[in-house]
Amino acid sequence: MTMIEFREVSKRFGKVEALKNASFEIPENTVTAFLGPNGAGKTTSMKLIMGFLKPSKGAVLVWGEEPWRNESIRSRIGYLPEKPVYPMDLTVEDFLSHLAGLRRLGRADVERVSRLVGLEKLMDRKIRSLSRGYLQRVGIAQSLLGEPELLILDEPTANLDPAARREILDVLKVLHKELKVSMIISSHIIPELQELSNYAIFIDKGTVLDYGYLNDLWRKYSVETVFTIEATDIETVAKQLIEKPFVHAIKRVSSGTLEVSIDPSHFKVFEALLTEINHKIRRYEFKTANLGDLYEKIVKSKP
Repeated sequence: MTMIEFREVSKRFGKVEALKNASFEIPENTVTAFLGPNGAGKTTSMKLIMGFLKPSKGAVLVWGEEPWRNESIRSRIGYLPEKPVYPMDLTVEDFLSHLAGLRRLGRADVERVSRLVGLEKLMDRKIRSLSRGYLQRVGIAQSLLGEPELLILDEPTANLDPAARREILDVLKVLHKELKVSMIISSHIIPELQELSNYAIFIDKGTVLDYGYLNDLWRKYSVETVFTIEATDIETVAKQLIEKPFVHAIKRVSSGTLEVSIDPSHFKVFEALLTEINHKIRRYEFKTANLGDLYEKIVKSKP
Protein backbone atom coordinates (compact mmCIF):
# COMPACT_ATOMS: atom_id res chain seq x y z
CA MET A 1 0.00 0.00 0.00
CA THR A 2 1.27 3.49 -0.87
CA MET A 3 2.14 5.54 2.21
CA ILE A 4 3.51 8.70 0.57
CA GLU A 5 3.02 10.10 -2.89
CA PHE A 6 4.57 13.15 -4.56
CA ARG A 7 2.73 14.25 -7.70
CA GLU A 8 4.82 16.63 -9.83
CA VAL A 9 5.85 18.60 -6.75
CA SER A 10 7.88 21.79 -7.03
CA LYS A 11 8.98 23.99 -4.14
CA ARG A 12 10.43 27.46 -4.55
CA PHE A 13 12.14 29.68 -2.01
CA GLY A 14 12.28 33.00 -3.82
CA LYS A 15 14.31 32.41 -6.97
CA VAL A 16 15.64 29.07 -5.75
CA GLU A 17 13.75 25.98 -6.91
CA ALA A 18 14.53 23.34 -4.27
CA LEU A 19 12.32 20.69 -5.91
CA LYS A 20 11.48 20.43 -9.60
CA ASN A 21 8.42 18.43 -10.67
CA ALA A 22 9.27 15.64 -8.23
CA SER A 23 7.15 12.51 -8.53
CA PHE A 24 7.66 9.35 -6.48
CA GLU A 25 5.90 6.90 -4.17
CA ILE A 26 6.95 5.30 -0.88
CA PRO A 27 5.13 2.08 0.16
CA GLU A 28 4.34 1.16 3.74
CA ASN A 29 6.65 -1.19 5.66
CA THR A 30 9.82 0.05 3.98
CA VAL A 31 13.09 1.56 5.14
CA THR A 32 13.58 4.24 2.51
CA ALA A 33 16.96 5.82 1.85
CA PHE A 34 16.68 9.41 0.60
CA LEU A 35 19.99 9.72 -1.19
CA GLY A 36 21.76 12.64 -2.79
CA PRO A 37 24.43 15.29 -2.21
CA ASN A 38 23.99 18.27 0.11
CA GLY A 39 21.45 20.69 -1.34
CA ALA A 40 19.75 18.01 -3.44
CA GLY A 41 16.28 18.61 -1.97
CA LYS A 42 16.14 15.87 0.67
CA THR A 43 15.32 18.10 3.66
CA THR A 44 12.75 20.08 1.64
CA SER A 45 11.03 16.80 0.72
CA MET A 46 10.96 15.70 4.35
CA LYS A 47 9.47 19.00 5.50
CA LEU A 48 6.79 18.67 2.83
CA ILE A 49 5.95 15.19 4.13
CA MET A 50 5.67 16.57 7.66
CA GLY A 51 3.43 19.42 6.48
CA PHE A 52 5.89 22.09 7.61
CA LEU A 53 5.93 23.38 4.02
CA LYS A 54 3.28 23.76 1.34
CA PRO A 55 4.18 22.77 -2.24
CA SER A 56 4.56 25.61 -4.72
CA LYS A 57 3.08 23.24 -7.30
CA GLY A 58 1.74 19.71 -7.30
CA ALA A 59 0.48 17.60 -4.42
CA VAL A 60 2.03 15.71 -1.49
CA LEU A 61 -0.14 12.93 -0.05
CA VAL A 62 0.63 11.09 3.20
CA TRP A 63 -1.82 8.24 3.88
CA GLY A 64 -4.03 9.90 1.29
CA GLU A 65 -4.07 13.31 3.04
CA GLU A 66 -2.27 16.57 2.29
CA PRO A 67 -0.17 17.09 5.45
CA TRP A 68 -0.02 20.89 5.19
CA ARG A 69 -3.82 20.89 5.35
CA ASN A 70 -4.19 18.17 7.99
CA GLU A 71 -1.90 18.60 11.00
CA SER A 72 -3.16 15.38 12.61
CA ILE A 73 -0.92 13.51 10.17
CA ARG A 74 2.07 14.62 12.26
CA SER A 75 0.84 12.67 15.29
CA ARG A 76 1.52 9.48 13.32
CA ILE A 77 5.10 10.48 12.44
CA GLY A 78 8.28 10.71 14.50
CA TYR A 79 10.73 13.32 13.22
CA LEU A 80 14.41 13.99 13.85
CA PRO A 81 15.58 17.19 12.10
CA GLU A 82 19.09 17.53 10.71
CA LYS A 83 20.14 20.03 13.39
CA PRO A 84 18.04 19.44 16.52
CA VAL A 85 18.28 21.92 19.41
CA TYR A 86 18.18 20.66 23.01
CA PRO A 87 17.83 22.35 26.42
CA MET A 88 21.37 21.58 27.55
CA ASP A 89 20.79 22.14 31.28
CA LEU A 90 18.05 19.53 31.56
CA THR A 91 18.72 15.87 32.28
CA VAL A 92 17.81 13.34 29.63
CA GLU A 93 14.96 12.08 31.81
CA ASP A 94 13.53 15.56 32.45
CA PHE A 95 13.67 16.41 28.74
CA LEU A 96 11.97 13.23 27.57
CA SER A 97 9.43 13.38 30.42
CA HIS A 98 8.52 16.95 29.45
CA LEU A 99 7.96 15.95 25.82
CA ALA A 100 5.97 12.90 26.93
CA GLY A 101 3.77 15.13 29.11
CA LEU A 102 3.01 17.41 26.17
CA ARG A 103 1.71 14.35 24.32
CA ARG A 104 -0.16 13.05 27.39
CA LEU A 105 2.16 10.08 27.73
CA GLY A 106 3.45 8.58 30.95
CA ARG A 107 6.67 7.40 32.55
CA ALA A 108 6.33 3.96 30.97
CA ASP A 109 6.59 5.57 27.53
CA VAL A 110 9.81 7.39 28.52
CA GLU A 111 11.31 4.19 29.91
CA ARG A 112 10.36 2.33 26.76
CA VAL A 113 12.03 4.72 24.32
CA SER A 114 15.14 5.10 26.50
CA ARG A 115 15.55 1.32 26.54
CA LEU A 116 15.08 1.05 22.78
CA VAL A 117 17.88 3.52 22.02
CA GLY A 118 20.23 2.53 24.85
CA LEU A 119 19.85 5.57 27.13
CA GLU A 120 18.54 3.85 30.25
CA LYS A 121 21.84 4.28 32.15
CA LEU A 122 22.21 7.94 31.19
CA MET A 123 18.82 9.31 32.20
CA ASP A 124 20.22 11.36 35.09
CA ARG A 125 22.94 12.93 32.93
CA LYS A 126 22.57 16.50 31.75
CA ILE A 127 22.21 16.77 28.00
CA ARG A 128 25.23 19.06 27.70
CA SER A 129 27.47 16.26 29.04
CA LEU A 130 26.56 13.81 26.28
CA SER A 131 28.70 12.96 23.27
CA ARG A 132 27.37 13.69 19.77
CA GLY A 133 26.45 10.05 19.34
CA TYR A 134 24.34 10.00 22.51
CA LEU A 135 22.77 13.33 21.60
CA GLN A 136 21.51 11.64 18.45
CA ARG A 137 20.10 8.83 20.59
CA VAL A 138 18.17 11.45 22.55
CA GLY A 139 16.79 12.80 19.28
CA ILE A 140 15.79 9.34 18.12
CA ALA A 141 14.18 8.65 21.52
CA GLN A 142 12.06 11.80 21.28
CA SER A 143 10.96 10.82 17.76
CA LEU A 144 9.74 7.46 19.10
CA LEU A 145 7.43 8.92 21.75
CA GLY A 146 3.83 8.06 20.98
CA GLU A 147 4.67 4.92 18.95
CA PRO A 148 4.70 6.55 15.49
CA GLU A 149 3.93 4.57 12.33
CA LEU A 150 6.69 6.34 10.42
CA LEU A 151 10.08 7.72 11.44
CA ILE A 152 11.64 10.53 9.39
CA LEU A 153 15.32 10.97 10.21
CA ASP A 154 17.18 13.79 8.46
CA GLU A 155 20.93 13.06 8.31
CA PRO A 156 20.95 11.12 11.63
CA THR A 157 24.67 10.35 11.31
CA ALA A 158 25.82 13.85 10.26
CA ASN A 159 28.90 15.20 12.07
CA LEU A 160 29.53 11.91 13.88
CA ASP A 161 32.81 10.03 13.94
CA PRO A 162 32.84 6.59 12.26
CA ALA A 163 32.32 4.68 15.52
CA ALA A 164 29.33 6.82 16.50
CA ARG A 165 27.85 6.52 12.99
CA ARG A 166 28.13 2.75 13.26
CA GLU A 167 26.34 2.80 16.63
CA ILE A 168 23.46 4.93 15.33
CA LEU A 169 22.97 2.68 12.31
CA ASP A 170 22.92 -0.35 14.62
CA VAL A 171 20.27 1.37 16.78
CA LEU A 172 18.13 1.99 13.69
CA LYS A 173 18.45 -1.65 12.61
CA VAL A 174 17.24 -2.79 16.03
CA LEU A 175 14.33 -0.35 15.96
CA HIS A 176 13.15 -1.56 12.56
CA LYS A 177 13.43 -5.18 13.67
CA GLU A 178 11.65 -4.71 17.01
CA LEU A 179 9.03 -2.11 16.10
CA LYS A 180 8.41 -2.90 12.41
CA VAL A 181 8.16 0.87 11.91
CA SER A 182 8.55 2.40 8.45
CA MET A 183 11.50 4.76 8.13
CA ILE A 184 12.70 7.47 5.79
CA ILE A 185 16.38 8.26 6.32
CA SER A 186 18.29 10.89 4.41
CA SER A 187 22.03 10.91 3.94
CA HIS A 188 24.65 12.36 1.62
CA ILE A 189 26.97 9.52 2.72
CA ILE A 190 25.47 7.09 0.26
CA PRO A 191 27.15 3.75 1.16
CA GLU A 192 26.31 3.83 4.86
CA LEU A 193 22.59 3.11 4.45
CA GLN A 194 23.00 0.09 2.19
CA GLU A 195 22.64 -2.51 4.94
CA LEU A 196 19.52 -0.89 6.40
CA SER A 197 17.31 0.22 3.50
CA ASN A 198 15.23 -1.82 1.07
CA TYR A 199 13.80 1.12 -0.89
CA ALA A 200 15.46 4.27 -2.19
CA ILE A 201 14.84 7.65 -3.76
CA PHE A 202 17.77 9.14 -5.65
CA ILE A 203 17.68 12.92 -5.94
CA ASP A 204 20.05 15.59 -7.22
CA LYS A 205 19.60 19.36 -7.67
CA GLY A 206 15.90 19.10 -6.85
CA THR A 207 15.22 16.43 -9.46
CA VAL A 208 14.22 12.87 -8.63
CA LEU A 209 16.49 10.65 -10.72
CA ASP A 210 14.78 7.35 -9.91
CA TYR A 211 13.15 5.47 -7.05
CA GLY A 212 11.93 2.02 -6.12
CA TYR A 213 12.80 -1.20 -4.33
CA LEU A 214 16.55 -1.69 -4.34
CA ASN A 215 16.29 -5.23 -5.72
CA ASP A 216 14.51 -3.83 -8.77
CA LEU A 217 16.92 -0.91 -9.19
CA TRP A 218 20.03 -3.11 -9.01
CA ARG A 219 18.65 -5.30 -11.78
CA LYS A 220 17.48 -2.29 -13.82
CA TYR A 221 20.93 -0.66 -13.76
CA SER A 222 22.92 -3.93 -13.86
CA VAL A 223 24.70 -3.40 -10.56
CA GLU A 224 26.42 -6.59 -9.46
CA THR A 225 24.30 -8.58 -7.00
CA VAL A 226 25.86 -10.35 -4.01
CA PHE A 227 24.61 -13.31 -1.96
CA THR A 228 26.02 -14.70 1.29
CA ILE A 229 25.69 -18.49 1.53
CA GLU A 230 26.28 -20.73 4.55
CA ALA A 231 26.79 -24.36 3.53
CA THR A 232 27.73 -27.70 5.06
CA ASP A 233 30.05 -28.41 2.12
CA ILE A 234 31.14 -25.07 0.68
CA GLU A 235 33.67 -26.58 -1.75
CA THR A 236 31.00 -28.67 -3.49
CA VAL A 237 28.56 -25.74 -3.53
CA ALA A 238 31.24 -23.43 -4.94
CA LYS A 239 32.04 -25.90 -7.75
CA GLN A 240 28.36 -26.15 -8.69
CA LEU A 241 27.92 -22.38 -8.72
CA ILE A 242 31.09 -21.34 -10.55
CA GLU A 243 30.05 -23.41 -13.57
CA LYS A 244 27.15 -21.03 -14.21
CA PRO A 245 27.94 -18.19 -16.66
CA PHE A 246 25.96 -15.64 -14.62
CA VAL A 247 28.15 -16.22 -11.53
CA HIS A 248 30.90 -13.59 -11.67
CA ALA A 249 32.93 -14.38 -8.55
CA ILE A 250 32.97 -16.54 -5.44
CA LYS A 251 34.85 -15.60 -2.26
CA ARG A 252 35.27 -17.73 0.85
CA VAL A 253 34.69 -15.44 3.85
CA SER A 254 34.84 -18.12 6.60
CA SER A 255 35.09 -21.88 7.01
CA GLY A 256 31.42 -22.32 6.18
CA THR A 257 30.44 -19.16 4.31
CA LEU A 258 30.70 -18.01 0.70
CA GLU A 259 30.11 -14.61 -0.86
CA VAL A 260 28.84 -14.95 -4.43
CA SER A 261 28.57 -12.14 -6.99
CA ILE A 262 26.14 -12.65 -9.88
CA ASP A 263 24.70 -10.88 -12.89
CA PRO A 264 21.64 -9.01 -11.49
CA SER A 265 19.49 -10.01 -14.45
CA HIS A 266 19.74 -13.63 -13.24
CA PHE A 267 18.58 -12.92 -9.68
CA LYS A 268 15.56 -15.29 -9.81
CA VAL A 269 17.44 -17.98 -11.74
CA PHE A 270 20.16 -17.96 -9.09
CA GLU A 271 17.64 -18.26 -6.26
CA ALA A 272 16.05 -21.22 -8.06
CA LEU A 273 19.49 -22.83 -8.34
CA LEU A 274 20.07 -22.42 -4.61
CA THR A 275 16.75 -24.13 -3.97
CA GLU A 276 17.87 -27.08 -6.11
CA ILE A 277 21.03 -27.62 -4.05
CA ASN A 278 19.28 -26.86 -0.77
CA HIS A 279 20.47 -30.10 0.88
CA LYS A 280 23.98 -28.63 1.21
CA ILE A 281 22.95 -25.04 2.04
CA ARG A 282 22.08 -24.10 5.62
CA ARG A 283 21.12 -20.52 4.88
CA TYR A 284 21.49 -17.86 2.23
CA GLU A 285 20.63 -14.18 2.08
CA PHE A 286 20.79 -11.37 -0.39
CA LYS A 287 23.57 -9.01 0.59
CA THR A 288 22.91 -5.39 -0.30
CA ALA A 289 24.86 -4.22 -3.30
CA ASN A 290 26.84 -1.00 -3.29
CA LEU A 291 24.52 2.01 -3.24
CA GLY A 292 27.39 4.24 -4.34
CA ASP A 293 27.78 2.22 -7.55
CA LEU A 294 24.03 2.31 -8.09
CA TYR A 295 23.90 6.08 -7.58
CA GLU A 296 26.69 6.64 -10.11
CA LYS A 297 24.93 4.49 -12.70
CA ILE A 298 21.63 6.30 -12.18
CA VAL A 299 23.31 9.72 -12.50
CA LYS A 300 25.15 8.68 -15.67
CA SER A 301 21.96 7.33 -17.23
CA LYS A 302 20.21 10.71 -17.04
CA PRO A 303 20.61 13.32 -19.80
